[in-house]
Amino acid sequence: MSKKQLIIEKAVELFAENGFESTSVQQITERCGISKGAFYLYFKSKDELIIGLIDYFLSNIISDIEQSVSNEKHTDQLLYNYIYVSLSEFKRHAKFAKLFLKEQVFSYNNDLFNRLQMYLSTLNHILLSIIQRQFPKKNPDMHFELLYAVNGLLKGYTELFLIDEFPVDLDRLCHSIVEKITIIADHSAVLVFTPEYLGKINFHFDISKEEVLNKLEEVIQETSDDPIVRDSLLLLKEDLVNPHLNEAIIQGLLKNIRTNTQCRWVASIYELYLERATCATSSE
Repeated sequence: MSKKQLIIEKAVELFAENGFESTSVQQITERCGISKGAFYLYFKSKDELIIGLIDYFLSNIISDIEQSVSNEKHTDQLLYNYIYVSLSEFKRHAKFAKLFLKEQVFSYNNDLFNRLQMYLSTLNHILLSIIQRQFPKKNPDMHFELLYAVNGLLKGYTELFLIDEFPVDLDRLCHSIVEKITIIADHSAVLVFTPEYLGKINFHFDISKEEVLNKLEEVIQETSDDPIVRDSLLLLKEDLVNPHLNEAIIQGLLKNIRTNTQCRWVASIYELYLERATCATSSE
């Protein structure tokens, strides 16, 4: 286990015991058996550590979802896979998930709130794509209704087994949610989310080139033992600064780095950043 991973795991333990506010950097370093200097090599502050926890938790969920969806040949299984991976990860990391359900840490820290919103936008982007593929014949405006219906059911059922600790058969629960969404897709006619409303909400994924470059640099340092992945990361970083590679090469490089679990999230945000940049260019 790397020292960074150790800090994250011990911090989760302490936050669960004492809450975010009552846990100090000193307590975290003592639990890890490291110096404060070693802590600050990885995180500049406790708030940056909390951002690191968000990155660790949600980027793993997104990576697992993308892998599950990309390997699925049957479109009628896509939504089930999305829901199953999401609920499985929340259940597996129940201690961490409960923290963010109980704590109001995002209410006073804009950086934390913005980071969470970035991940939620990414999840919405993936979920909308899944809904469009699984229900291709439905009114496109209905796709947004289904997205919010899925998110609402997920939130409700997640609280059921995280907060109330209700024993849940995940397979049965996932099939039940998919059944409900399918009924809505087949029979619902009243739309709530108008195009005007959707234009006002912060639905789209938004991340700067600098943030992508920083994330690339971070994983480059952590993948020195895998030359193919490291070289692919370096080429992607170079192309982001000075674009010169064609789309086929970029997709090949992204495929290379996705073989490494540490790189799946950066592959996702890289691809989404390019997609947003292309959309912005074409609209000019």
